[in-house]
Amino acid sequence: MSEVLPPPLDGFTTPPAPVAAGLDLSLTDTGVAVVHTDGSIRTARVRSSGKKTDSLKVKARRFDDHAAAICAQVAPCTEVVVESPAYGMPQGAVDLGGLRWLVLTMLVDRGHHVHEINPMHVKKYATGETRADKDVVLAAVVKRYPQADVTNNNTADAVVLASMLARHVGHPVEGDLSQSRWDAFGKVAWSE
Repeated sequence: MSEVLPPPLDGFTTPPAPVAAGLDLSLTDTGVAVVHTDGSIRTARVRSSGKKTDSLKVKARRFDDHAAAICAQVAPCTEVVVESPAYGMPQGAVDLGGLRWLVLTMLVDRGHHVHEINPMHVKKYATGETRADKDVVLAAVVKRYPQADVTNNNTADAVVLASMLARHVGHPVEGDLSQSRWDAFGKVAWSE
């Protein structure tokens, strides 16, 4: 005798699919944002800690673990964007560059389509100004994206990155854009 299953619950729907992920990479506190088809934005922070005096072996293991944890946060999302390097930032630039390449390599190896956006374009898309202070960006993002739990500057940048990519792939999460924001969006050289 075959088992009879109850009908589906009223209002049951398929969970929204992820369409775009943004990463603001940091050695200690990476910001992650994932935009879904329903316009919701999930944010996360991936943290790591160490000491400048750690051995190369310890640093290598920590960076590898941190990169894997970052990639796990965007695993179901095909389209991922990272902020391109800010070459004017000397502190930890070499180590951050190393982490960046670990993450990029892992993402590509796992089949993600990866893009990058210049930090000035991220700021301009968020605020209309290319040289906006991080706290000004944070305030603008909190106001513009109430559906995102923005807890610091890194998650704010990640939300902007993911929102720009979501617009690029046909799932914009915000309304009309000012001309300066359109200008910032238009300057992105999206990966093919």
